Amino acid sequence: MPGSVVPSAEAVGLLSALLTGDWETADAAEPRHVREASGLVSAYLHWHLERGLRSLRYVEKS
Repeated sequence: MPGSVVPSAEAVGLLSALLTGDWETADAAEPRHVREASGLVSAYLHWHLERGLRSLRYVEKS
């Protein structure tokens, strides 16, 4: 999809380790992969929060 991000396999592996509680793998991740995963989580959260707040306008008008 145009404009979408293609994360590295290492960043996906780090996110998976965090999700499953594999702290040894997460702690062993390289800083660049930690930054990449952090950026992905931040962008995802920001998108969902902004989307939720925008929809609030329609609720207030009802």
